[in-house]
Amino acid sequence: MKELIISAIMLLAASNAAATGNLKFGNLEINPFIATQENYDSNIYLEMEGKDSSMINRTSLGADLMHKLGSRVDLSGGYALELLSYDESPTTNNADHHLAHLGAKARLPKGMTVSVEDKYAETTDQATTQETDRAERVQNDIKTRFEAPIRGKFGFALEAAHTYHNYLSTTNAVLDREELLSGFDVTYQLMPKTRAMVSYRYGDLNYVKNTGKGDATYNNIEAGLVGNIAPKLTGALKAGVQMRSYADNNAGVDKDIDTFGYSAQLLWKAVPRTEIVLYAKRANVETSYGDSRFYTSTLTDLAFSREVRKVKLTLGGSYEMIEYAENTAGQTRPREDDNITARLLAEYSVRKWLKADLGYNYRARLSNDSDANGVEFGYRNTVITASLKLMF
Repeated sequence: MKELIISAIMLLAASNAAATGNLKFGNLEINPFIATQENYDSNIYLEMEGKDSSMINRTSLGADLMHKLGSRVDLSGGYALELLSYDESPTTNNADHHLAHLGAKARLPKGMTVSVEDKYAETTDQATTQETDRAERVQNDIKTRFEAPIRGKFGFALEAAHTYHNYLSTTNAVLDREELLSGFDVTYQLMPKTRAMVSYRYGDLNYVKNTGKGDATYNNIEAGLVGNIAPKLTGALKAGVQMRSYADNNAGVDKDIDTFGYSAQLLWKAVPRTEIVLYAKRANVETSYGDSRFYTSTLTDLAFSREVRKVKLTLGGSYEMIEYAENTAGQTRPREDDNITARLLAEYSVRKWLKADLGYNYRARLSNDSDANGVEFGYRNTVITASLKLMF
């Protein structure tokens, strides 16, 4: 799939041989970028005891492409290479990531649109101890969507998406899985910039090498508002329920599980050059921890930002409660975690094409569970970052 996406991107660029480097030529636009970030991480393995710190360099470079075919078709693509370099145990922690994306959107007669987007990643998950390597994996996400008005203020959309996870180490092969989502949205235009919506998705989750434990089908039903929610307040508010049915039972756990969920992404521009952003979500997340098949995450994140000339200051924090569905082996209760974060970020626009920032991030996890040696699964972690990004 990666070769297909990258080949298509190269063909898109080659459609105009004169377009090279930082250039707009006709309807083709090429936007190269390069960024470097230097981090100090006080606890790279996220452990409660035996903490190891490291300086980390994260460098990324790539290009995004946009091309118009007439007035009705937009094509897009891009590729980025990300390089991670650690001072501590570089053989275990160093990594390179390859990210590619390709998309197309067509505007049809009578206000209809159809779009398709594919995202490919060769990436790694963070190592959890000095004795384990980063978990290399491949992920591919593809989604297609058709939108059309019905009559009056009503509209509808059809959507299908497929996600594939492939872990390259046999140690993590139990996490290999694919997920199919398909369904529809019905919308109603309440006001010129506000829509009410109801959506339905059918999901099919299939674990490739661990059939029976996590295989499931589910039905998601949501309702909400999108657009201008109130004066100076924009975003999306949604709430609904997931009805999940597993292929096999886990001991002491129902085969059919219903979970209430919600999501909120709200931006409040209280006064000029000042923003308050709220993000909240409650949803199920897949896991391979013990006998658990999933956990329920309830997350709330609040950020306040203020622009002063060329500098944007952001202060934020979050709280996440994680509740596992099944009891921990040998215990009469499930695992529960509390994740707390705090952050401060200063962004400086040196030029339109050059940005710099300085950040501080604190993370902590409190857990009622521990490993085989009795060490709590919690941790404390501080990360200080300085970065520079050039956009050509």
